[in-house]
Amino acid sequence: MTIMQNNETKLKPTIEPISQAARKAMREKIDNLAKPVGGLGNLEVLAVDLAGIEQRVELQTEKRCCLVFCGDHGVEREGVSATPRRVTAMQAVNMAAGHSSVAALAKANHCEVKVIDVGIDADILDQAVINLKIRKGTNNFLEKPAMTRDEAIRDVQAGYDVAAQAIHEGNQILCVGELGIANTTVSSAMIASLLSLPVADVVGRGSVISDKRLAHKIDVVEKGLAKWQPDPTDGLDVLSKVGGFEIGAKAGAMICAAAHHVPLIMDGFISYAALALAEAMCPGIQRYVIASHATRQAGTKAILKKLGVTPMFNLGMATGEGSGAVVTLALIDDIQSVLKNMTTLEDMGVNFTA
Repeated sequence: MTIMQNNETKLKPTIEPISQAARKAMREKIDNLAKPVGGLGNLEVLAVDLAGIEQRVELQTEKRCCLVFCGDHGVEREGVSATPRRVTAMQAVNMAAGHSSVAALAKANHCEVKVIDVGIDADILDQAVINLKIRKGTNNFLEKPAMTRDEAIRDVQAGYDVAAQAIHEGNQILCVGELGIANTTVSSAMIASLLSLPVADVVGRGSVISDKRLAHKIDVVEKGLAKWQPDPTDGLDVLSKVGGFEIGAKAGAMICAAAHHVPLIMDGFISYAALALAEAMCPGIQRYVIASHATRQAGTKAILKKLGVTPMFNLGMATGEGSGAVVTLALIDDIQSVLKNMTTLEDMGVNFTA
C-alpha cells in the first residue's frame, strides 16, 4: 500500500449505524408528553434524530461550534459569478471579526465560529483566521483538474482534523459553512457528477446572475464534466477534477462528526455537494447529518431526495456561510426546552385516544 493509499484509507472510517434503541426511547418520551402525538411536528423528528446520533435520550447540545471553510476557485475566471474573488478574503476577515451573517446569527444562538482558510487566493494576515491553506485557489477546471488527488486527500483531512479538534474542545454539536466566490458553479459540477443529475437541473443563479450568465455557467459546468469525466463512485476523483477546497474540507468535517457520533448541521447548496462527496467516500454519513434548510438554488428538491435528507425549514435563504445551520440551533434549543419542561400525560392523568 502506498502512502497516498494509506492516507485515503484513514479518511474512510467505518461509520456505525445510529442507535435505533435511543431513537425509540426518545420517541416514547416525546409521545408521553402532555400534547397530541406528533403535535410538535418536525421538532419531534429532530429530537429523535439527535438521540440516534448521540446514542442517548438526554441530549447534549449546549456547546456548539460552526466551522466555516474558505477557498477560491480557478473557474471564477470564466465569469460565472457576478462577485469578484477578492470578496472571499475580505469576507473571511469580516467573519472572523464577528460581522458577517453567520457570525451575527451565531451570537444569537450561543455558537462559536471558526473561520478556516483552506484555499483563499490571498495571504490572510489576520490571526483570527485559521491557516490550513492547501494552496491559493483551485485550478480553472476548463484548463486542468481543479487539484491533484494528493491535494484532495490533504483537503479532506484538514476538514476532518478541524472537526476533531472542535470535538476535543468539548463541542457537542457542529455546524458547517463556507466562503468561496463561484462555489455554486463548482458545487453544481460535483452534484451533477456524484448524484447523476442533469447539469441544467442543478445549476442555479448563485449570486443572482443574469439569464445570459446563467446559460454561460451551465455551459462551463457541462464542458468541465465532459473534459475530465470524473468517476461518481470515487469521491476523491470528483473532488480533484471539478471540486473546491472548502467543499472537500466540509466533507472531511462530516466524516469526522459521524465517526465520533456528534451531530453535524449542514447548511445549504454547497453543503449538499459536501454531503454527496462524504457519502461517496463513507456510505452512511447522511444519517449523522441534520439538514437545516432548503435553499432557493436550482434542483434543491431533487438533490435532497437523492441525498436522502429532509430539511427542517425553508426561509428562502441563499447566503451560505453556515447561516441556515446556525439558525437550526434555535430549533434544537426549542425542543430541548420542551423535553426539560413539559409535564407528561401520566402527570396530568390524561390519555389522548384515537
